[in-house]
Amino acid sequence: MYCDTAKITQVLTVRNHGIYWSCIEAAAQSLRNGEIVAFPTETVYGLGVHKDNADAIERLYEAKKRPEEKKLTLMIADIREVRKYVDVISDTAGKLMDIFWPGPLAIIFTLKDGSDICVRLPDNAIARDLIRTANIPIVTTSANISGRPSATDAAQVLAYFEGKIDIILDGGPTRSHLPSTIIKIKDEVFEVVRPGIIPEATIQNRLIKF
Repeated sequence: MYCDTAKITQVLTVRNHGIYWSCIEAAAQSLRNGEIVAFPTETVYGLGVHKDNADAIERLYEAKKRPEEKKLTLMIADIREVRKYVDVISDTAGKLMDIFWPGPLAIIFTLKDGSDICVRLPDNAIARDLIRTANIPIVTTSANISGRPSATDAAQVLAYFEGKIDIILDGGPTRSHLPSTIIKIKDEVFEVVRPGIIPEATIQNRLIKF
């Protein structure tokens, strides 16, 4: 069980262009060191950690009070990166990636071994710059205590997680108060796993017209 009552959460303002990249690099280094970083997306703020650091993932679950059975989402910075992690991309998945990425649609892919992975390419430059600069696989979840509303600005993130996470990249308020939509694809048919900002009808209509 991780406990560090002396931890101080740093808030780095990336709205100041003069220090933008130094803040991004500091947060990226924090991720490489196994720490928890909060950052804005086009929907709500997210919490990210190194995908391959078990201690960091455990800290994230503890800070968020997230049930262990709920998996995290792999966040990527370029659509080509999905092929590093996904064995086969179905026709339907490929179409949805072309239509909605970058954007607030997370797709659960089934892998050859029967497991699955949820992947999202955000439409937010701060998030993508952070992922590219860290240059490690980043898994994420929304910045909130489980069961409570997701944070849409840095102040809300700090209210939830002061002393429990390491860095908050303050990019100002997010464009939306709704989370991303999560879908799973099986046999070329998609199912909405978590409703979000993109309605199911919109996904269906865009697929038909594609």
